[in-house]
Amino acid sequence: MGESIKELKQKIEQLEHENLCLRQLLDEAGISYSRKINADSQDESKQEKYEPNQGDRIEPIEINDKNANNFFMLFCRGRQDVYDLRYCNPKTGKTGYYTQCFNRWERDCHINKHDGVRCKGCEIKAYKPVTPDLIKAHLRGDDPNGNDVVAIYPMLEDNMCQLLVFDFDNHAQGAQQGDFANENQEWMEEVDVLMAICKELGVPDIVERSRSGNGAHVWIFFKEQIPAKLARRFGFALLEKGAQSVDLKSFRYYDRMIPTQDTLPAGALGNVIALPLQGRALQDGNSAFVDENWNAYPKQLQALGAVRRLTKVEVEDYLLQWSKVNINEEDNENYIPWKDSDNISAVDVDESVEITLAEKLYIKKSNISNGLKRKLRQLSAYTNRDYFRNQAMSMPNYDTPRFIYLGEDDGDYIALPRGLQEKVEELLKAADIKYEIRDERENGRRINVSFKGKLKDSQQEALEEIMKYDDGILHAATAFGKTVVCCDLIAKHQVNTLILVDKAELMNQWIERLNEFLVIDEELPEYKTKSGRIKKRKELIGNLQGAHDSMTGIVDVAMIRSLKKKDGMHPLLKQYGQVILDECHHGASDSAIEVLREVPAKYLYGVTATPKRGDGKEKTNEFLIGPIRYRFTAKDRAKEQGIPHLVYPRFTRTVATHHMSKTPYGNAAYELIRNNDVRDAQIVNDVVICVEAGRTPVILTKFVNHAERLFELLSDKADRVILLTGKDGTKARRAQVAELNSVSEDESLILVGTGSLLGEGFDYPRLDTLFMATPIRGENVVEQYVGRLNRDYPSKENVIVYDYVDIHVPKFDKMYISRLKAYKKIGYDICSGIEGEKQEANAIYDIESYAEVYNRDLMEAKESVVISSPRINTKKVEKLVEMLAPKYALGLNVTILTWHPDAYVYGKDYVRMELLERLRRAGFEVRLRTEDCERFAVIDNQIVWYGSINLLSKEDAEDNIMRVCDAEIAAEVLELM
Repeated sequence: MGESIKELKQKIEQLEHENLCLRQLLDEAGISYSRKINADSQDESKQEKYEPNQGDRIEPIEINDKNANNFFMLFCRGRQDVYDLRYCNPKTGKTGYYTQCFNRWERDCHINKHDGVRCKGCEIKAYKPVTPDLIKAHLRGDDPNGNDVVAIYPMLEDNMCQLLVFDFDNHAQGAQQGDFANENQEWMEEVDVLMAICKELGVPDIVERSRSGNGAHVWIFFKEQIPAKLARRFGFALLEKGAQSVDLKSFRYYDRMIPTQDTLPAGALGNVIALPLQGRALQDGNSAFVDENWNAYPKQLQALGAVRRLTKVEVEDYLLQWSKVNINEEDNENYIPWKDSDNISAVDVDESVEITLAEKLYIKKSNISNGLKRKLRQLSAYTNRDYFRNQAMSMPNYDTPRFIYLGEDDGDYIALPRGLQEKVEELLKAADIKYEIRDERENGRRINVSFKGKLKDSQQEALEEIMKYDDGILHAATAFGKTVVCCDLIAKHQVNTLILVDKAELMNQWIERLNEFLVIDEELPEYKTKSGRIKKRKELIGNLQGAHDSMTGIVDVAMIRSLKKKDGMHPLLKQYGQVILDECHHGASDSAIEVLREVPAKYLYGVTATPKRGDGKEKTNEFLIGPIRYRFTAKDRAKEQGIPHLVYPRFTRTVATHHMSKTPYGNAAYELIRNNDVRDAQIVNDVVICVEAGRTPVILTKFVNHAERLFELLSDKADRVILLTGKDGTKARRAQVAELNSVSEDESLILVGTGSLLGEGFDYPRLDTLFMATPIRGENVVEQYVGRLNRDYPSKENVIVYDYVDIHVPKFDKMYISRLKAYKKIGYDICSGIEGEKQEANAIYDIESYAEVYNRDLMEAKESVVISSPRINTKKVEKLVEMLAPKYALGLNVTILTWHPDAYVYGKDYVRMELLERLRRAGFEVRLRTEDCERFAVIDNQIVWYGSINLLSKEDAEDNIMRVCDAEIAAEVLELM
């Protein structure tokens, strides 16, 4: 490769400047330079140029019942019983589409009541149907504000559809201000590509230029109703097949298909699409069907009528021909379009692939096939969990991509995240493709630095493993000593280093540790003040936070968000030889991605205690930084610490209202606990007992006002009670931390704070007890919270988490089940008292380990057994009857709680009825539930089994359940009956 990336970029900038000057000259001369750009190649053979006056090309449409009927019923057909109308706010100019209902202005309409209930849950909804007059008004376009534009729901009530639309409008937040117009011309190139694919594969389509003039819809029609699942699979296969021969640069195509779902929840309507041929917009040549040169067809209805509609048989034949899969075996919601794509080989490259390693991985496109380009781009794409979550909740996905793509096309190069280097090489080697890599990373400058500490064996092992690579992630639990390992890493590499953090507290911790463990033998650098004076820095370790900038270019710590300036990134960013991102699980944030994409340093590492993210975007971190190179889990840390790690479940008496028990209202549910005198009194009493036993507790809550409330209740319960919420700003927080650090060992201490402030990155080794005052969920969050107890301290004999279980609030009960799984994974056991001794068989079990102990408990039962299991099956019921029916004659009372057969949505009712009768014949009392049936067993009012396992039905692979012996807990659980 003759020229470097830097040289090529300079040439590109020069050409862009010249291009701008030429455009200005053409504008001044009144010469048009608009022309169609073909996405695959510059097609110079086209004779027809784009005409500027598109509205003049269109002949008036004859508006009558016949044309209106043909337009809607034969082609642009959606649901007939409901539609949306466009509305433009005359004051703000904001536009939107709104479902039309006869009762919209009635007093009981939930929109008027502003209570958050959507139309699908409205008891008085009465949708207006589509009528010929409505379609004719749409075609005429008499309303000057476009408030007569009709939008249809393509998904029919039975999850069928009669069209497939690729929507190339701009649906980003705020785009409705500009009628969903795109802000650049990339959309036009994407439409050209899709048109080329349809033409090549013989799929009939027609393109509509959108109302704004800066967007488009590509319509494909079906002659009959077909399942939406089939239509969407056809769309996926169309794109993937086309990508084998056309350079499909974007993954946004997969987000653009309407219908957007295979099926809809009961009562949901799905996505809308505005009908084409909007009368007023047609006058400007918009909302019009156009040819391949973007010229509007003169006879619009005639052009539409000429489009052939596909039959279901044709769609299925295309699918079998392209994807070679049974369409009924796969679910589109989990479908990865490219997994069945063709393989690549050496014939896909002329000579060898040229790769340049810099801040990104640049792969030259000019000598590789479209198929290989596609394979390379696919390496930096993955499915977006948020997209599917929104779909499951019937929320819009306009601004949420189905696939997260971290690559881009930059001139003649495909630019991939540098962390994918190994995957790129593996792909090329597997295909026996030759490649050359040119290294243009920044080596930085050598610095004289040494490490003045001693690593533990586990830390030394981590360091040696990390140093085998130039990039990657160190995954090590809280209190492992990741910062110390990084200090030694800096000393070993001897290059100038930048540490990236996202919290001020972390910055202070890093500066403290760097000063403690590094000896830097360098001259203090000079800098120029705003007045032009030359001064020397006061410290060799600099920092960047907000407006404060004391960066030295030697060893610096910077807030990620502070690196971005108005005119680009901080100039020093590209001069470091090593960059380390702390808490790198935050690397998937927009600000972190933007910075990491600009880091050319030779060495790039991330460190984290919890690489897995709740939103599933941990792949972003690995793509940008590199794979995980070393793991030291929370469970490993618990073993290394050598003391018991225990969870004390504390069941509360908080009760949800009947309405709330059926709906997952988050804020309303939290209101039950953030201002709950009884629940808070339970927490306070437990804290007092802890303090009296010589323990040091931290109480964490999600809410500032709840923390303040608990602080007030606890203010006289210890020698020192300190509140940390972050509410009062940095200066006040520093004073609070200083007060905390001044607490002597012989003083009792209670620390109260918010999880957002103390739940991650907070370091106070004396803490040995955590009170989880508000429910949380997610493995990462649990691990971060309990990590506050992981620091070594001389007098620490065990660590205990007080977990408050709101079993009477279904939303919070499910969150506890989620936490159980996390506790087991990180090595915690169950205890039933502050003494902190793990009683025999008190533990968290999985589906492989619980049965033996559970069955023994049942066989040893003397007085009573209560089992609550939503589902039942023959195998488990027969086993239970076999074990307990003989004991019934000896006076054992057995009660079964389970769902009523009507509560099931699948399966055979008569089978369940027979099983229920079998239980009754055995002498068991059977109580049927229609909702909120929990999963537990209580034996002799003493032994409690509680978790996610259905004790009378088949277990799921990831189920967990806890066993605890405690009469008080047993009484609390039995209240669920």
